[in-house]
Amino acid sequence: MRAMNADQFLALAEALRSYAQHSGRDTNASSLFVHAMLMRAIQVDRVEQPKRDEAKRKAA
Repeated sequence: MRAMNADQFLALAEALRSYAQHSGRDTNASSLFVHAMLMRAIQVDRVEQPKRDEAKRKAA
């Protein structure tokens, strides 16, 4: 399963807010849910810094 890109995530967030608004539900709760899921995805998908070569580090 591939991770969602930013455009897909924003589209999902907008769809959830729209659904909440049209169904009379709390749009703040919808936004909070989207925020929580985004923060969870960011924490899980940490990007490791590239390791520099020792020779390059000494030359710099």
